[in-house]
Amino acid sequence: MPSIVAGIEMGGTGCKVAISDDNGQFTEEYSLQVVTTTPKNTLRQIYDWLALKKSERSFIAIGIACFGPIDLDKTSQTYGYITTTPKPGWQYTNIVGSFQDFNVPIAFETDVNAPAMTEAALRGDTSAAYITIGTGIIIDIFF
Repeated sequence: MPSIVAGIEMGGTGCKVAISDDNGQFTEEYSLQVVTTTPKNTLRQIYDWLALKKSERSFIAIGIACFGPIDLDKTSQTYGYITTTPKPGWQYTNIVGSFQDFNVPIAFETDVNAPAMTEAALRGDTSAAYITIGTGIIIDIFF
């Protein structure tokens, strides 16, 4: 059964947001790019766009790939937060909490792990090596 989902890729300089169609495909018609400024401004733009589009294309879950460092420990009081990031103003920002009003499941992962895990899953692989080149060079290997 096809499911419509929303995806958010939060980068240190820009964010991309999209809502899939019934076949899981993302199109420009249901996508948004936002410049990463302050947490309040950036998260508000994303939230408001998703709220507007939800009436047209109701999504059942949100996936967030986020710059970090982030807290991925679901038992932690700061799960879903950006933690000790060097990005000014973003330290201890509650990313997951910013979208909980949609009352849908929210998956939260690093902006490096999320694409690596997606690539591996699409190929049916159980392990992978993934290299991301951005502000720094990050090599991510998981098994």
